[in-house]
Amino acid sequence: PEPLGVAVLAETVGQVAAGGCSTVGVKPLAEQIIEQANCISPGAYFAVPPRPNLTLSSSVLGYLEEPARDAFVLALDAQPATGMQVNSMLRTVAQQYLLYGWYLAGQCGISLAAAPGNSNHETGLAVDVQQYQTWQAGLEAHGFAWFGAADANHFDYVGPGAVDFKGTDVLAFQMLWNLNHPEDPIAE
Repeated sequence: PEPLGVAVLAETVGQVAAGGCSTVGVKPLAEQIIEQANCISPGAYFAVPPRPNLTLSSSVLGYLEEPARDAFVLALDAQPATGMQVNSMLRTVAQQYLLYGWYLAGQCGISLAAAPGNSNHETGLAVDVQQYQTWQAGLEAHGFAWFGAADANHFDYVGPGAVDFKGTDVLAFQMLWNLNHPEDPIAE
């Protein structure tokens, strides 16, 4: 597929960083990065289908790698009467940049964040669940590993079929930048 152009946003990433503690402001850019990443590695990220017991926070991009998505849906379907609030799934480099900056600045209550390009959220293999204790056994039964007390809401998919797409979102951003800033290219 043809690469996508970056839409003009009302705010820059820097303005979003300075304006609060939500990545919602970069969501349109993040969605374009996902589409571009799926051009680079077709099928890298798959949308998680709606479930009655699943609620995604407004900033959440509801995508995972296919085997992680399938295992996640099986875990949800195994406990249909139990609600799950997801605070994060797939994150792009733009979102990770914001979270890491807030973490370094001691802002927004972020106690742990990986540097951009190094988060398992950027691979489509991680999910942060608000009710992690309620869901721990079910997620672990379907191939997810709990990160532990240091990041209690965090689970990584470690089951069969996982692929390391680390860096795909970074390359997608670089390609989008270069398409929209031919006068100021960056290395891809």
